[in-house]
Amino acid sequence: MSGRVGDLSADQAAKLQQFKESLKDVSKDTYTDQHYLRFLRARNFNLKKSEDMFRKYVEWRSKHKMSTILEDHPLPEAMAKYWPRGDCGIDKEGHVVEIMNIGRVDVRGIMYSLKSSDREIVGLNIMEFLYAKAKRNSEKQGRYIEGITFIMDMEGLGVHILWKPFIALFNEMMVIMEQYYPETVHKVFITRPPAMFPLAYSLVRPFLDEATKKKIKVLKSGSKWKETLLKYIDEDQLPKHWGGSMVDPDGDPKCPSKIGPAGKVPESYYMKDVLFEEDAMTKIVINSGGTKMLKYEVRVPESAVRYVFKTDEGEIKFSIYKKTKGSDEKVFIKEEAKYNCHVIPVDGEVEAKELGFYVFCFENPSKIKSKTLSYQIEVIEADDESLETVELSGED
Repeated sequence: MSGRVGDLSADQAAKLQQFKESLKDVSKDTYTDQHYLRFLRARNFNLKKSEDMFRKYVEWRSKHKMSTILEDHPLPEAMAKYWPRGDCGIDKEGHVVEIMNIGRVDVRGIMYSLKSSDREIVGLNIMEFLYAKAKRNSEKQGRYIEGITFIMDMEGLGVHILWKPFIALFNEMMVIMEQYYPETVHKVFITRPPAMFPLAYSLVRPFLDEATKKKIKVLKSGSKWKETLLKYIDEDQLPKHWGGSMVDPDGDPKCPSKIGPAGKVPESYYMKDVLFEEDAMTKIVINSGGTKMLKYEVRVPESAVRYVFKTDEGEIKFSIYKKTKGSDEKVFIKEEAKYNCHVIPVDGEVEAKELGFYVFCFENPSKIKSKTLSYQIEVIEADDESLETVELSGED
C-alpha cells in the first residue's frame, strides 16, 4: 500500500485516525487526510515521530508567520529576476513541472544582492511559493495532486557552484523542505550533468531524506535524456530546449517568458554584506617580505578546492600552483596577483581534476610591517554514495 488516500492498509488507516486524534489540539479545518498522511509517510507511519514532526511544523509556521510570508516578505528583486527557474506545464500524472537552470545561476551575484535578513527568509518564501503552486494546481484540476516534478538543468555547471555561502543557502532550503514540506518532491530529473556533478551533489546529499534521494533520476549527458523526459511529460508541456515542442511567441525554444533566463546580476543590486564567519578562519602571521606556502593533497580525481582569505591590513600577493608526486614542476592554476583584501575577503574555487598537491602561496609585499592572514581552505571530494548515485540513476 502507498499510504495515500484510497490506498491504505488497515494498519495505516488505523494509524491515520490515531494521528488525527492525537493532534486535535492543533488541528485546523484546512488540514485534510492527504495533509496528515504526508507527515505519516515521512516518518514511515511511526506515530510518535510523525506527531513530533507535525507539532514542530505547526510551531514553525506560527513563529515565522508563514500564512502571510508571500505578501509580507516577497523575494528580493535580484532573486526574483535572476534566479533561473519557472514552471512550464504539467507532467503526464498532473504534477507541475518546475525547471531550474542551476548550472547557469550567478551564485555570487545572487548572494551579494541579499541582505542578512533576506538570506534568512528567502528559503521560506521559495518553499511556501512552491507549496502554494502545487495546491493551486490541485484546485485547478479538481483532484488532489501531491508534489512537483523538477527538472534541474546542470548545463554550464562549474566550480563556481561550490561557493560556500551559496551551498549553505541551498542546503537551508533543503532542510526546510524535508522538515516542513514533506512529499513536495514527486520526481527530480537531473539533465546535462558535467563530470563535476557528483562533487556538487555530495555537498547537498546529506540534507536529503532517503525517500527524496530515491526520487532523483540523473540523465547522463550524451544519453537520450530528452526522450526520457518525454516518457513522463507530454511534448506540448515542455520547452523545445528540453525536448518538447513548446516555444515562446518569438520562437525562443528556452521559453524565457516562462522559465527565467539565467544572467549576471548587475552590481547595482549588491549589498556586500559580510558572508563569511571570520571566527572559523585560521590566522597566521606573515613577516615583512615573507611567504607562506600552504599545501593540500587531492586524492580523488574531479575534486575541487575552495578558499577564502583576508588580511588585517593592506594587500597581499596570492597564487596557486599544482605539483605531482615525484616531480618538481609547478603548474600554475592561478598566477600571482596582488589583492587588497583587508575590508572584503577574497574567495574562490579551483577545479582539481588531477591528483597531486595544490599549493596556496601568500606573500607579504611590505618591507616594513608583518601582516595577519585569516584563511579557510577546503578540499572537496565526491563521496562514494554520490558517485554511485550518478552511476545508478543514469538512463539511456
